[in-house]
Amino acid sequence: MRPRGSVTGPIVIIAIGIIFLVHAIQPGMRIVDYIGLYWPYVLIAWGVLAFLEVTVRFVRGAAIPVNGISGGAWFAIVLICLAGVSLFELQKPGHWWSNMDWGHGFNEAFLGEDHAYTVETVQKTTGAAPHIVIESFRGDAKISGGDAKEVSVSGQKSVKSVDLREADRANQQTPVEVLVDGNTVTIRCHQDRSGSRALVTTDLEISVPRGASLEATGTYGDFDVSSLTGNVTVSSANAGVHLDDIGGNVTVDTRHSDIVRCTNVKGTVDLRGHGTDIEVTNANGEVTISGDYSGTVALRELAKPVRVENLHTILSIERVPGEVRLDRGSLTAENVIGPVKLTARSTDVNIDGVQNGLDLTLDRGDIDLRPGHLPLGNMVAHTRSGNIELALPETATFQLTATTDHGDIDNEYGDGLKEQSSGKGARLEGSAGTGPDLNLMTGRGSITVRKASASMPQAAPPAGASPARAVLLLARPVIAATH
Repeated sequence: MRPRGSVTGPIVIIAIGIIFLVHAIQPGMRIVDYIGLYWPYVLIAWGVLAFLEVTVRFVRGAAIPVNGISGGAWFAIVLICLAGVSLFELQKPGHWWSNMDWGHGFNEAFLGEDHAYTVETVQKTTGAAPHIVIESFRGDAKISGGDAKEVSVSGQKSVKSVDLREADRANQQTPVEVLVDGNTVTIRCHQDRSGSRALVTTDLEISVPRGASLEATGTYGDFDVSSLTGNVTVSSANAGVHLDDIGGNVTVDTRHSDIVRCTNVKGTVDLRGHGTDIEVTNANGEVTISGDYSGTVALRELAKPVRVENLHTILSIERVPGEVRLDRGSLTAENVIGPVKLTARSTDVNIDGVQNGLDLTLDRGDIDLRPGHLPLGNMVAHTRSGNIELALPETATFQLTATTDHGDIDNEYGDGLKEQSSGKGARLEGSAGTGPDLNLMTGRGSITVRKASASMPQAAPPAGASPARAVLLLARPVIAATH
């Protein structure tokens, strides 16, 4: 062993091996996303190891390196920083890179002009509830249910090629086929037969029996599905998905999407992957949204529990008779039924009307609570950094404990609450009759407790609010009376 040997290299090799082992055991885990988010810890761990090595050598009286970090190490640090920042930016679904279909973009640039062709109508007789399978294809698909007991497929085909003869040949090589095998109807576009000299995009118009179920896979293009009573499963690398009037369960998995919209769904809704906007309206089953969406997640009229989970936020609500909107750095809601549980880093939160209690845990954010529904439920609102404001109905009964480690408390509710100062912080305790526990706590920020009134204007997130802040509003009494 050399006197100045380092343990950093072996530890790095072990860490890389652990990463590949985890990926082998759980292939679905998005290792790249975690690396893009937590790569600074690599530099921190490296620095700690180097510091400990120098310290141990000094204690033992051994030779200490003149330079703590060699030139090669500095070069490696620069590469780690560049790679880490790039991964962090590129893994965002809203980034221009992640929204590109590179194969499609390459062909758009170099394959020449578009040549249009008509897809001849194909009709197949089926039962009242066939299972429709659309195999991997590029293009838009509109699938609608009707009263006929047959599947009808038509559409348009676009072939991009520098040569008309090449385009004609690609059109002939990529027919649209409809195959019936028992209750399964398979639709194939054969676009892989066109070769590398032509890019074939097929837009389909598909009519199916209303009782059909659907399993569709695409690489590039949008899906529009309506009026089906069976289950719907859509998987695509890059697509907008619009589902309306679906009687069964819905599963949507997208790598990149501009919007996934589900309206009037009687079954469960399971949305996963990456994209921009999510809209779910009038769903009778449970709603689960897992993945990373850079735009707005809008939820309305949900009769069963909903759960939204990503790297930064975990939100669960028992029911949403009103509306919830979750953006990057903000959450607004109106008329929801709890328990409501939110765990987030930095999020602006507005909730106007809540029943059955809530549990909020924020790393950073202002919290403004207006519980208009009576009786109140248990409330826990914790933020490490941010202000808390609570407006209580005059007739509410409760047990209140509010503490701030570094800030002031403003008691505008009345003499039933007693304030005590403690160093740089303060504490407010008291009760009004016998009621649920209300626990407010902020590490750094002020707390205000007041009585709500019907004339109080609805609070709104401050203009230009930073994602580092969070605001939560719970409904005014006048709102509660309208539901």
